[in-house]
Amino acid sequence: MTLVHCPVCDGTAHMPCPDHLRKYGVENGWYGYRSIDDTVDCTNCGQQYQWGQASGQVPVNKDGVGCTHSYTSMNVGRCLTQYTCTHCGDRYQIDSGD
Repeated sequence: MTLVHCPVCDGTAHMPCPDHLRKYGVENGWYGYRSIDDTVDCTNCGQQYQWGQASGQVPVNKDGVGCTHSYTSMNVGRCLTQYTCTHCGDRYQIDSGD
């Protein structure tokens, strides 16, 4: 699998803090918030995975460029959901517990 710089964070592993996250208290460190540059951990290059960390790199999509993921979800178990990117096939699972 070929990895390239994430197009969302340009390889920095941080992206501008979206307004919708502010209501969840990002200023307290949630989502990897950094007040010095008003950014959060990038949710396109690893932070979206359960226990994952943003890496600044993503797989290439069908067009051969860094993927901006768009995931579909499917329940594969009692509390297990699988997410698959429609552009590059990236796949991960989240176990929400019982």
